[in-house]
Amino acid sequence: MRPFFRLRAVVLAVATAAAGLAPAPARADSFAATPSVVQVVAHQDDSILFFNPDLRKLYNFPIVTVFLTAGAATTEVGPNQPFPDTCKYGESRDQGARAAAAELAGVQNPTWTRTPVAFAGKLAEEDTLDQLPQLKLVFFKLHDAGDGNYPSGRNNEALLIDLYQRGQVTGWHQATMGTLAADGGADCEAAYANQTYTKAQLTASMTALYAHYNATVVYGMDPHRFASDPGNSDHLGTGGFTLDSVAAYHGPGGGHHIVLRPYQDYNISAEQSDVDSFNTGLKHGDFLSYLGPDRGDIPGQYHGLYDTSPNPDNSFYSPFYSRQYSRWPNGAVWTAMDGNNRLNAFAVSDSQIQVWTQASPGGVWTGPTLLPGSAGMTPTLAVTRDPSGLLRVFTTRLADYQVMTVVQVSPGVWGPWTALGNPNPTDPTLEGDPAALTETNGNVTVFVRNRGTGVSAKTLNQGAAWPTDWADLGGWQVRNDLALGRAGNGAGELFAPSGQGILHWKQNSFGLWAMDSSPLTPGVLGKVQVSTANNADGRAEIFYVNTGFTAVATQWTQTNGAWTRFVGLLGNSPASMESVAAVTGGDGRISLAVRNSGGGVSMVSQTAPNAGFSSTWPDLGNVIVGAPALTVDAAGRQVVLAFELDGALHVDRQTGTGADSPFGGWQLAGS
Repeated sequence: MRPFFRLRAVVLAVATAAAGLAPAPARADSFAATPSVVQVVAHQDDSILFFNPDLRKLYNFPIVTVFLTAGAATTEVGPNQPFPDTCKYGESRDQGARAAAAELAGVQNPTWTRTPVAFAGKLAEEDTLDQLPQLKLVFFKLHDAGDGNYPSGRNNEALLIDLYQRGQVTGWHQATMGTLAADGGADCEAAYANQTYTKAQLTASMTALYAHYNATVVYGMDPHRFASDPGNSDHLGTGGFTLDSVAAYHGPGGGHHIVLRPYQDYNISAEQSDVDSFNTGLKHGDFLSYLGPDRGDIPGQYHGLYDTSPNPDNSFYSPFYSRQYSRWPNGAVWTAMDGNNRLNAFAVSDSQIQVWTQASPGGVWTGPTLLPGSAGMTPTLAVTRDPSGLLRVFTTRLADYQVMTVVQVSPGVWGPWTALGNPNPTDPTLEGDPAALTETNGNVTVFVRNRGTGVSAKTLNQGAAWPTDWADLGGWQVRNDLALGRAGNGAGELFAPSGQGILHWKQNSFGLWAMDSSPLTPGVLGKVQVSTANNADGRAEIFYVNTGFTAVATQWTQTNGAWTRFVGLLGNSPASMESVAAVTGGDGRISLAVRNSGGGVSMVSQTAPNAGFSSTWPDLGNVIVGAPALTVDAAGRQVVLAFELDGALHVDRQTGTGADSPFGGWQLAGS
């Protein structure tokens, strides 16, 4: 029976978040390349609204923010408007970007050095913060989609999204501000005017920019278009160009250490809040710094000096402060042990799936090695092991949103990719990221969210081929982030966060998946990426971040086999930015790892098998990208894996067995 003290006081978690204190990150033993972060956005406020609070974890490292458009819409220019022309509006927004960057970096009375820099033969403006020279802003000054003076199709002019999608049309180009007389004439900066970019030229300039700054991590905008939510066309164009230009760049010196992390944008307002109250307040302040001091010319409404367009307190902008969603979270399960008892890790790096493998059971790591044919796949992967010990990977092909899978033919040797189709052939972008399970009978089943916002599945029976059709398992308002676990008897269990709460399916005695009549919980706040582990007595338990209480939440199966219908909150949970990684150690105790609000990794363990969790969350340090993974090696030691800002995989392993054994410190995995 679960002890009652498992339900901790919520106030403890809230107090932890309110302190807003993060310890200095511990450096890894070595970096594969000097960390250098490049952010690519369409407009001057995009990184503040959509990459934040991740943005606040980076200023101890070189960081360059790239703005592709001037952000100058004609709605704010002309007679009786705040700006005389689009050039003046764009330059004012640049001033706001400088003010916000300095505020984020904690620099008072900042000064900037502004310099033209050439990337593949095209000039852009580089602004360097004098008090913190590793912080730079780069302005390409292209026309914004809201600029009515620059319509697509006229004189081969193309908005950013049209240039990306139809850039093969002869003569189509984008142009910098000052190219048109209507831009503002003498108000425009002559050094950057009269430049045009074809699709190939803009891609080449962005690729050259990464090489110039030796980028190891690129934060980008969402290239993913939903039919029901087309989003901002400049955002989509920027996301697409970033996707292609990063694929053409192979890390500093061609060393393949480059990680791309796209973020969702306007559509996060339809999601649930996932940023704690402390960081929400900081983010709101960052946006006000960008807007500039209130002009005070509209009673009761904030009207910024630098950018007069947004009302920071209206229903459109307010939801962004409490939300940050990566487009393809890497989740907490991207490792597996092969038939030779060696741990393997899988992730997209250098725009392809890479594999890291222990040289021997419990030994040092080698890699990365390329998984052949994996270019153009999304970074959310599902990994499972066949009964023979061979590993299988599932992902989605971005070009057509088909579920893809590949399986080893022998340890370390991979067969061809197989396309499994999409349960939504008429609207494939609505498909969710795959989750997979090897069942106790050896069959392999893959699950995705479908067009009806339920769950579809497809099963590979041993010795057979994948079927053509997808089975509809029901469900409603599923958000994505499916997770799989096992009951004590080995039966599969499926968890699907939804607008109704966490939906739950379990295999019956015939191997069929049956959904509970009601969710495990009511509608759950936060970015509910569920992870699972089993207690020492076999009972399954799930973990997820409930940011409504700034805490890691848990539910578990009771001794009668029924799931708890209330939420247990783990005391002193750090404000977490990603999913919870969970594993059962050799001593039968469950341990958890999260990326904390300081950007590092915090851990906690059960006080005893089948018991509650400690209220102490040791911080393993570091600044990582995405969620950590947590597993146990063949020697029974827990291993934490995470990507750092050098674009490489790093591991921290226990020095002995048991949940109380200390970790030995972060080390570079492979090369």
